[in-house]
Amino acid sequence: MNRRFIVSGLLLLSPGIVLAQVTVGNLIDSVSGVVELFIPILLGLAVLMFFWGLVKFINHAGDEKAVEEGKSLMIWGMIALFIIVALWGILGFLQEQLGLDAVVNLGNLPSQPNNIP
Repeated sequence: MNRRFIVSGLLLLSPGIVLAQVTVGNLIDSVSGVVELFIPILLGLAVLMFFWGLVKFINHAGDEKAVEEGKSLMIWGMIALFIIVALWGILGFLQEQLGLDAVVNLGNLPSQPNNIP
């Protein structure tokens, strides 16, 4: 499987390599674009997993096995949400401290004013 992934990746990059249009900056921009796309998708999936566990927990209140599965889904959904948001925040902090340009787009979050006493 890894071999197929490498070969297909090389085939997808081959026109850019042949035409010498792939630079490190373009590669970083494309990777950051993919990351910006996947963060909301992963957040949505984690929230969906949490609520699916909640629905399973409530609807099957009499079935002990389904209740445990619902609890498990809710716990893993909360863990996934915590990890995604924590990594998002750490990357945003590093981006700001290192002065990088929008490696991770944090959206329209309020910023801290610099004139705090």
